[in-house]
Amino acid sequence: MKRIQLFCFALIICGGSIFATGEQEETNAVNSESLSELKGELVVYSTIFAEYAEAMKIGFETIHPGVTVHVINPGGTEAMMKKLDAEKSNPQADVVHSGSSLNYEFAIAQDLIQPFKPVVAGFEPSIAVGSSELTLSHPEDYYHVWSLMFSGIMYNSVVMEKNGLPLPVSYADLQNPLYEGHIISANPLKSSTAGTNVMATISSYGDKAWDLWDGIDKNIPYYSNSSSKIYALTNKGEFAMAICLSRPVFVAKLEGYPVDFIFPEDGSQVADNAMALVKGSKNPEIAKKFIEYILSDEMQKLGASYLYIPVKKGVVDPSESSSLESVLSKVKSIVLPNAELADASKEKIQEVFGNFTRNKAQ
Repeated sequence: MKRIQLFCFALIICGGSIFATGEQEETNAVNSESLSELKGELVVYSTIFAEYAEAMKIGFETIHPGVTVHVINPGGTEAMMKKLDAEKSNPQADVVHSGSSLNYEFAIAQDLIQPFKPVVAGFEPSIAVGSSELTLSHPEDYYHVWSLMFSGIMYNSVVMEKNGLPLPVSYADLQNPLYEGHIISANPLKSSTAGTNVMATISSYGDKAWDLWDGIDKNIPYYSNSSSKIYALTNKGEFAMAICLSRPVFVAKLEGYPVDFIFPEDGSQVADNAMALVKGSKNPEIAKKFIEYILSDEMQKLGASYLYIPVKKGVVDPSESSSLESVLSKVKSIVLPNAELADASKEKIQEVFGNFTRNKAQ
């Protein structure tokens, strides 16, 4: 995995247009014609991990040598939005990058971001996923999604085979008594990963979701307070399955662990990463080019090398598990984030999982 990341990183340093060829090179909105036009500094607030942040900084600066990019991580998505709000009268950032589209709905309500419609070859405002339509751009272009993850089920094929366990195809299947003691989950009261999976079931089953979790809970020996721990335990074979998100599973699979990911047929919830132009940006033209750059084939390909599912087809081999084509072929039904439902469900989630966790040995 590390070798692949370093290879992609080196390609960026060698030249921002290395992935573009033929017609793509002529039509991509981010191209060499603007090399001498952009000058200045760009401030990007982002919660993405440091290696990716450095890669997108160097990549953009390579294409636009007159620009210096400063990527600042305020310490999490919530902290990032609070920082934007605190600086509302005198914005310090030009672009806000990463975090769920739900967070960007908050930013719209607080008047922290402004509309911009990027023009990038291959990027569409929405795509069909299963029987649903996945929105990638806000209807009024306030924000745009640049990568995807999904809720679902991780499994260790060696452990499954050793214990004669059938593969589940849905959250409902996790109630099977054969799975007792074989499933690990993070605590939804402390983990957004677990919370996303719980919301997927609430969106799909409504009030019946609580009966569903009563059945699943019987098969979970304890709830981890760490999301990263559930992946590590399943990688090592201490558990057959984990209720989780897709990206860390694809990372582990690439690293050689005998694991894979199941998109539940009863509804896999989208966990997206979005970005937007900050209202009152001091460098709006550079900021707009940066947003288009993140949606370019080059950065979509780089994101896929870190196992972020791209929002465009054709940027990586369709056979790769991190390709959009691969995901579209596997997802039967998606669940979109619903802020109102999440708020309405918060008290019930605290009640139910508070009881679950108290009744299990830690």
